[in-house]
Amino acid sequence: MRVYIYFLCVFVSILRSSRTATAKDEPLWRRDFQMKITTRIIEDSIIYICVMLILIGLLVIGNISSFQFNNKDFFKQLMWVGISIGFFFLFFFINLEKLRKFAFPLIIFGLFLLISVFIPSFGVCINFSSRWLDIGPITFQPSTLARLILIFYLVHFLVKNKDLIEISKPIHFFKNFIPTVIFTLLYFLLIYKEPDLSTAVILFLIYLSILFVAQIKVSTILLIASIAVLVMILVFKFGPEYRIARYAAFTKFASGKQLSKEVEEKYCYQPRESLVALSNGRLFGRGSIDGRAKLFYLPFSKTDYIFSIFGEEFGFIGSTFLITLYLILILGCFTLAQRAKSFFYTLLIAGFTFNFAYNIIINIGVATSLIPSTGVSLPFVSYGGSALLIDSIAIATILNASRRARLNNNSDLKYA
Repeated sequence: MRVYIYFLCVFVSILRSSRTATAKDEPLWRRDFQMKITTRIIEDSIIYICVMLILIGLLVIGNISSFQFNNKDFFKQLMWVGISIGFFFLFFFINLEKLRKFAFPLIIFGLFLLISVFIPSFGVCINFSSRWLDIGPITFQPSTLARLILIFYLVHFLVKNKDLIEISKPIHFFKNFIPTVIFTLLYFLLIYKEPDLSTAVILFLIYLSILFVAQIKVSTILLIASIAVLVMILVFKFGPEYRIARYAAFTKFASGKQLSKEVEEKYCYQPRESLVALSNGRLFGRGSIDGRAKLFYLPFSKTDYIFSIFGEEFGFIGSTFLITLYLILILGCFTLAQRAKSFFYTLLIAGFTFNFAYNIIINIGVATSLIPSTGVSLPFVSYGGSALLIDSIAIATILNASRRARLNNNSDLKYA
């Protein structure tokens, strides 16, 4: 539990620093430390960490697949790694400033993708959810790409109207920045309709975070957040019964509350098996041969609960190592955002980093029963081609933006 409290404290401190910190404000010890770590070193470290995470993912997926007699998934993931590398280099060299000209067409294209999942000839229904598109041999989840498109559009619009940010109190914000509200709401509703509440919530959290980093007035952000909280209360109160049951299952593990036998059997199984897997791992793990959860005891072991499989087989030390890799990745990306001199690049890097951070927090939170059960993949590790592809595009865009900011503004002169 202390690990996650520390994770949250670090995350909040980064938020504050990305919003207000400047070189003059920083303590002398921090500036001396930063002078020894150039932006180029951080960029290279991010690449190395992503490669390590992908290799960890392949190791765990291959291990699970072999024990479940389904090696096809491993080779399919390996194929997506190759495809993702190609798209990584494409977005690493693409001109982001020129891409801004297509911000509006892209946001419309994102809407089309989200709508198309409801069209019978295009959309695929899996586990009672219409979240996927069937494109020949490929099944693609458009909501993952839609998040990146929305982030890019929000950043473009905020930068374009930068002069209006200083007068962004609620009444002025809803007048001057109403397109950001409309498109975010449309994306939220379409993703919620799939239904995919967790992705919709992540989308909205990213929206609030970008507004915060852009220095939109706090009163405006609090107003939007308050309205969102009221909406979420209504969603839980009048939403599907399974959502209430999942929350009830979560409260059981959080407070020991007794539940009905039906809810216990149907909605407590996954969280319980996840916790059993993590506890079985102890300090050093049971190893890949003696792992129990992957033997069909824990559903969605390659995707939503892959952290539990990893924790059982590599123990507390392995889990801490994996969380540390993610912490370094997030801290490194936020550092790149803070060092970028361009308002556009700073917001873009921060927005894509928030996308990673919220996915990591929710996935690990679900695996450890700190968050009610929901389906969110673990970046670069979970099985899923479209998720890996979008994660690779996001990290390539972050590194691209940082490199262009560094070259255009000689930002490394300060830290080199």
